[in-house]
Amino acid sequence: MSFKLKLFNSCFAIASANILLIATVNAVEWKTEPTISMDMQYNDNVRMRVDNDNPEGSTGFIFEPRVKLAGIEQHVWDVSIDALGRIIRFQDIEDSDSENVFFVFNGGRQTERTDWRLNTSFERNSNFDTDFDFQNPDAGLLDDHTERKTKSISPSVSWSISETSQMSFSLNSTAVSYDEVTNLNLTDYDYDSAQFVASWQITENQRLGFTSSYAEYESPETNFSYDQVVFQVDYSFALNQLSKVSLSVGGRRLDSLRTDVTTGCEVFGEIAPIEDFPGGICPTSPFFVITPVVEDIVTEEDGTVVNVSYNSNSERVNQYFAAGRTVSPSSFGGAQEVLNATYRFKINNTERFSTNILLNASETETISGINSSNDRTRYRVEPSVVYRLSKNWNLSFIYRYIDQTISSSDEESTSNAVFINLFLHWPKLATTY
Repeated sequence: MSFKLKLFNSCFAIASANILLIATVNAVEWKTEPTISMDMQYNDNVRMRVDNDNPEGSTGFIFEPRVKLAGIEQHVWDVSIDALGRIIRFQDIEDSDSENVFFVFNGGRQTERTDWRLNTSFERNSNFDTDFDFQNPDAGLLDDHTERKTKSISPSVSWSISETSQMSFSLNSTAVSYDEVTNLNLTDYDYDSAQFVASWQITENQRLGFTSSYAEYESPETNFSYDQVVFQVDYSFALNQLSKVSLSVGGRRLDSLRTDVTTGCEVFGEIAPIEDFPGGICPTSPFFVITPVVEDIVTEEDGTVVNVSYNSNSERVNQYFAAGRTVSPSSFGGAQEVLNATYRFKINNTERFSTNILLNASETETISGINSSNDRTRYRVEPSVVYRLSKNWNLSFIYRYIDQTISSSDEESTSNAVFINLFLHWPKLATTY
């Protein structure tokens, strides 16, 4: 089973053409929402170097223009485009500047019982960008500046079987590639998946369902690939109109394949394990023949998948908590199990003043693949205060602390950063709503 990105490009073109055609024929509602964010920061360890390895501190600036365009015809179709630029400059560190781009297109067409959708995105980001909402999975791991490009496309359909039951099916194809790579461990890869979800309303405030998914990962440069099958049970409970708890528990099966692996050396008809030779390489000899033994290695690995979340919103206080145990594709040629927990809290102290805190902890462990040298644990503490200068202007003060430990070497890196942010927002600058 394989879902290639180029097969979905035609879907995107057809869907975009249909949406534009509809927009010219029917009366629709449009809005344009631009924003500008400007940050001045000081970071005492931009490259996330080990604490005893000469961390570099620098003053930096971030300029972040963004525009959202949305159109909708109620109960017929909708479309949105979200384009964001993120320009980062550090004053005293060589080769640390970034021009990052994030683009998301989302469109759909609805009927009485179905909703057909197409989502596609493009990201270009650097490993020096450790912002929680924008960072890529490799952020903070490499000492040298590296650009990562991620292209993703996902068509889906959901349909209501009855007033209390719903089903959905989605495909996804993601391609990850790198520019300016100086770390030889980084490799390009493709990740394709299919997912089926069904759920039923069992009481007024409870919902029960299941999710099954299949995914393929391929990293040609490392001769590594894997397939993963996941089946999980989903449950959600609405505590009240403003609070909800969700839980998903299931099992997974991971089948991985490494091709053309040298597993031993044949000498005089006897095979010795490759581990017995210095550097894991078969030596040469002028007196007798030493032949490498090359094989394909297949491994199987079972495990559990768990996700839990809590969300509560009120006029003054917003809270969000999520924790999970999942498997993610690795940029180092493998599959990684990720334990992750996030807590967000916001309180509107007054009409103009609000307080926020973000807490995050994660642990990454390679469960299959060729490289586990970048497994790590990471902790983040990020409090902030926001003052509303006017209807569309906000001023924020943010402190960010990151603590990271590489598992294999037990090397610890810490980073302290202070931000002053000016956020300009023009909701519905141009609108027909």
